[in-house]
Amino acid sequence: MIRTLLVPDNQDVSIQLPKSFVGKQVEVIAFTINDANDDSLAQDKPLTHYASQNALAKEWLTADEDEAWKNI
Repeated sequence: MIRTLLVPDNQDVSIQLPKSFVGKQVEVIAFTINDANDDSLAQDKPLTHYASQNALAKEWLTADEDEAWKNI
């Protein structure tokens, strides 16, 4: 994972990725720090759902999980 902060001086932003990222799906998210700390976003539950959906799917969408929950 690569994480960086920047202050762009125009609308164009360019990033250079490590060679190991080439050919892989990469997610890029852009938001302002003030927006990220805005309390109104914390109240928006669907944002949390979308942010965690892929991470949870890796753990929950497995045959072991299906077996564990089959009787519920």
